[in-house]
Amino acid sequence: MKSNENKRFPIWEYIFILLGSVLYALSTVTFIFPLGLLLGGTSGISVILTSFLPFSPGIILMIINFSLIVLAFLVLGRGMAVKTLVGSVLTTAFVGLFERLIDPTRPLIPNPYISATAGAVIIAVASGIMFYVDSSSGGTDIIALIVKKFSGIKIGKALLITDVLIVLVGGFLSGVTVLISSTIGLLIKTLGIDLVIYLIRKRIKDNQ
Repeated sequence: MKSNENKRFPIWEYIFILLGSVLYALSTVTFIFPLGLLLGGTSGISVILTSFLPFSPGIILMIINFSLIVLAFLVLGRGMAVKTLVGSVLTTAFVGLFERLIDPTRPLIPNPYISATAGAVIIAVASGIMFYVDSSSGGTDIIALIVKKFSGIKIGKALLITDVLIVLVGGFLSGVTVLISSTIGLLIKTLGIDLVIYLIRKRIKDNQ
């Protein structure tokens, strides 16, 4: 449920989407891509596919997200799909921008476990902000929104269901270190998203 303030001033919803997109993209390019980590989602799929395709993770991410946006319009309805489209386009664009600005061969944090944890915390905040206003960064977040719409399952749990397989496949291909660190990151991300949404709702309710 969105606050009355957001209903009266929808511009704040798009500010939330912009903020979430920047944080999601920056964390992905800084902490996830350089070490080939997997937190599920299309970013995880793109990391896996870079081993088989001659494209950067950002390009693959754009292709997958575009396909899922079409699915969002068909299933979620126009209102939610438009905001998801905005979130997906912004996230993908910022990923492409940050890939040009940040050297992917020099991880900010070389330790995969710490990098996965830091990246997951920021992505949880970013995703929680976007999910709160019925948007997302695209990708498997769209599948999670669909699962939530028809089942009532919380976003974090829905994401966990859709992302576990991606982490397992990627971990199998990349080795034990990536598997363990990515699993830690995935758990932090999925549990953190529901916490962030709860804290936002509580803060707004307390201020009413």
